[in-house]
Order: sequence, then C-alpha cells, then structure tokens
Amino acid sequence: MIQRMLPILTIAALATMAACNQASDNAPAADVQAADFILRNGSIATVNNTSDTVSAVAIADGKILAVGNDEQVSERAGPETTIIDLDGKVVIPGIVDSHIHALGYGLHISQHVMFSTGERLTVQDMLDGIEARAKQLEAGQWVYVRGPYSLDFVEEGRLPNRKELDIVAPLNPVFINMQGHVGVVNSAAIALSGVTKDTPNPENGIYVHDPETGELDGTMYEFPAFTPFLRHLPPYNFDVRVNAVREADKVFSRLGITTVVNLWAEPENLAVLRQLEKANELTVRWSMVYRLAPEVFKGKSLSEIEGLLKEFGLPDDSESDWVTVNGVKIIYDGFAEAAYMHDEYLEDRFGEGWKGVAFWDQESMQAVMEVCAANDIQVFVHVAGDRALDDVLETMDAVNDKYSLAGRRWTLEHASTEPTAENLRQVKEFELLVSTQQAMGWSIGKTFKETWGEERGSTFAPNRSWLDALGHPYVKAGSDNRPIDPFIGFWSFIVREDVDGRVGRPDQILARDDVLRMYTANGTYGIFAEDKWGTIEVGKLADMLVLSDDIFSVPAAQIRSIQPVMTIVNGEIVFQR
Repeated sequence: MIQRMLPILTIAALATMAACNQASDNAPAADVQAADFILRNGSIATVNNTSDTVSAVAIADGKILAVGNDEQVSERAGPETTIIDLDGKVVIPGIVDSHIHALGYGLHISQHVMFSTGERLTVQDMLDGIEARAKQLEAGQWVYVRGPYSLDFVEEGRLPNRKELDIVAPLNPVFINMQGHVGVVNSAAIALSGVTKDTPNPENGIYVHDPETGELDGTMYEFPAFTPFLRHLPPYNFDVRVNAVREADKVFSRLGITTVVNLWAEPENLAVLRQLEKANELTVRWSMVYRLAPEVFKGKSLSEIEGLLKEFGLPDDSESDWVTVNGVKIIYDGFAEAAYMHDEYLEDRFGEGWKGVAFWDQESMQAVMEVCAANDIQVFVHVAGDRALDDVLETMDAVNDKYSLAGRRWTLEHASTEPTAENLRQVKEFELLVSTQQAMGWSIGKTFKETWGEERGSTFAPNRSWLDALGHPYVKAGSDNRPIDPFIGFWSFIVREDVDGRVGRPDQILARDDVLRMYTANGTYGIFAEDKWGTIEVGKLADMLVLSDDIFSVPAAQIRSIQPVMTIVNGEIVFQR
C-alpha cells in the first residue's frame, strides 16, 4: 500500500473484522489484477445511476477494482489482499462539501479563538475566551475571533460590545467575525483603523452607533465595513498556512469529507496546497474557487478583466486529482442580515425600509461573466435574497445572448428564497446548478425568521422546489462552515428544524436518497469530476466511508450523530476509529 496508509489491525466499530492479510483460497488468474484490500459483507450504496446496493468492493492502486456481491468480488483476492469484514455496516461514497471555507477553517482552529462549535454560549463565555487568548499575546497583537454560527447560539442574542471587549483585552485589538457578515471590534482596533463616529457608512456596509452618545459601539455589518480593520491584521506566513491545511484535513477526514470546494480561495494559497500534494500529505481533494472583489473589477474593460483573471492563473489547466482551480466566486449580495430583497425586512435594526445590499453593479458583473464565458471559466455566484436572484439571472440572460451558458455548470450559491416560475425557467435554460446549505436553517434559522419575517425565514433553502424543477445532478449540498459536520447537514435536509426544534416549510423536506446523491455524485458533477469520483463504480477513484449507523434506516434524530468509522480516500485509509 501507499505510504500514507494507516495500519489495519483492529477497528473497534467493526466488531467482526476479519483477520488482516488473509490470502484467498482461489487467487485471481495471473492476468487479473489482485486487490490491495476488499470490503465485504456490507451494505454499499454505490450511488450509481440506478442506485444499486452491493455487499462488497475491491480496491487497488487507489481505484475501485470490482463492485458486486461477496463471491464476485472475492475473485479479486490475492496473497497480499487485506480482507475487511464490514459486519453489515453501510458504506457510502466520500462526502463532497460543495461550499466550504476550508482554509479559513484550518486557520480558525489553529490560530484563532473559535466559537463556531455548535454549543450554546453566553456573552460572558465569549469574553472569557477572548481574555484568555489576549493573555497569551503581547500587547498590540490581534485577537481574531471566529463565530458563533449566529446569535441563535448566544443566550443574550447578541455579541460582546466594544466596552466589554475593552475590559478583557485593553491592550490588544480584537476583531469578532461572525461568519463573514457581522463583526465587532474594540477600541484598540478602532484606533488602528482610523474609523471614527463621524466616518460615514461605506457603500453596502454599516457601522452601528450608540443611540445615546453617538459613539461607535463596535458592531458592523458586511465586508465593506470590515475592510479598514482587516487590512491591519498581519498576514499568515507560508508555514502557518501549510499547518492550517494539515489541521483542517485531519478534521475533514474524521468527519468523512473527502472533497472540499473552497469558496473563498486566494491565488497565493495554491502554492500551499501544491506543496502538500507533492509531499503526498493531502488526505482531502481541494477544489479552489477564487473570490472576485467587486471594487477591483468595477468599470474595467473586457480586456482589463481578462488580464486580471489571467494573473490569477485562470483558466486552470491542471490535471491533478488533488488540487484544482475550478473558477471564480461573485458575492452579489449579503446574507441573513443583508440579503437583497424586494420587500422590507421585518426588523428595523438597519433603519426603516431596509431591503439588504447588492455589492456588484450589474454592468460590472455582466462584464466579468462575459469574460469568464469567453475563456471557459466556471462562475459561482452567491445569491441569497429574492431581488438578488432576479438580478443575477437577468444578468446571466444578457450573457447567454452572447455565449450560451448551457453545459458550463455555473452555480447559484445558496439560492435561499423561493424561486419564481421565471427564475426556474431561466435556471433550467442556462443549465445552472444550485448549491444549498440546509444546515444553516438549523444554525441560523431563528435569525432568518426574525430578520426576513416568518414566511421568508421558514422558506430558507427551498430545496424541494429546486430539486423537483431541476432534478439530479443539478442540486448539490455543502456546509458553508455552519457547521461543517456533513451528518448534521444531512439531518437538516430531512427535518428542517431550527435550534428550537421548529420545522420550517415541511413541504421542502428531502428524501435520504436524494440528500446522499447531493452530497456525493452531484458534488463531483459540480466541478466536472463526475467521471473520476463521487460514486462507487469500477474505474473510479476509491473515496468512500464506512458508517457507524445505517443512514437509510435509523430514526431521523440519530442521523446527526452518525460518524465514519473508516474514511478511505484514493484507496487509502486516512482515518479510522
């Protein structure tokens, strides 16, 4: 086996595992390749076109050698073949997380204060963690805080404010980033930024002021408001980023995530992944999607845009199965607090008549899309609100008049509101994909209802509407890090509960078979890799999971507790319990 292979001695979760390195009594013929190892006596969901379930699979040289019943597959056993008895355990293809901030996650768990854990918190819990981190640092060093998932997890329904942060970290600038759309800073950070109480709100961003004093209370919304602070954070050196990928891969392998589509990638991080690939250290396949900053492209000519994309190294001609650059991401609007809507928000925290923000003007977005179409660059568009969906599809309609979008597999990320008949017509005509993250209906569901209103908030992620209209493989699943555990995500798709257990739009619940396909075969289709991996079929790369419980038959509530007892990537066991 390859160097990265872990020793197969015992696996506690597989109670009747056969002895290792057993030779078959009937070795394969000389001209038939023998398997490196065989999984047998299981329930293996192939997720092929006919959704076949088999009992055994043989693996050799990183690929699937044979699929079928125990007797058929045993014909591939040779003197050096390892036989693993699954004792009826369920096997599925490896999970493809089609929307995740993977490198950021590695930095969060290795460098930052991390509150995106799924645990209920109090403001004091957060302050205690920030204070502990500040005491580990020298004066002036930044305390960067990630999370929680949303205010739904904070007992007081708010984040710490500027004054509270000043008490626990008086000598260190603090930046709390709640999943990219809400932030809080302390006085030390404000002093460095140059932002004052008289600084006007940036376009598409908000600074919150104390209603009594008019001073900044430290809270802000959306990335344009974050920029004066983020520019002062020191960059991470190459070695720190290498370690972040290693740490992230460990978690992903433990959770059964075998492919990540990193939707906030930066070109300079490609070298990090290439080094780890060359060293044979990666245990997860990485697809990179570069974020395009709207201010960089605004007003640029088509030739200027083409030059900028070529500087990014796009389109990518790599043939790697481990690290690819699949395209670019356009973040058109905000999210829970700032998704671009036709109708006003329920809450008035942003002022009367608030309908969210659009970060791109349609002219600039159309120009970028035209250049991408002309150069065969895949486009992934963050679109959360209903007005945003209309705008993006209108822009794509104009691009489609010049360059047919069919077959390009451009993707709507989130597509969080109920599509209209016209939306569905356009999406089908352009053969777009929808990437949906139902776990956010659990982790942010209350916030959606409080800000969007009960009806719109309950409809977040109208997955049944999309799947019924588009069918497989055009709807795929991801996490957006909220949380990254795919089995919490899987559970969310089939129950649609928020943190209080309230079900939003039960008519949008999906069947388990559909969700599995969205997390596997559809995920690889979304990055043009469906012929290489994503299903358990002969000739494909051997990415698969052995599960602790039967995901097809356990009560729904138990799905979120399922764990892989074995994760196999490229024919190698990269994690086992």
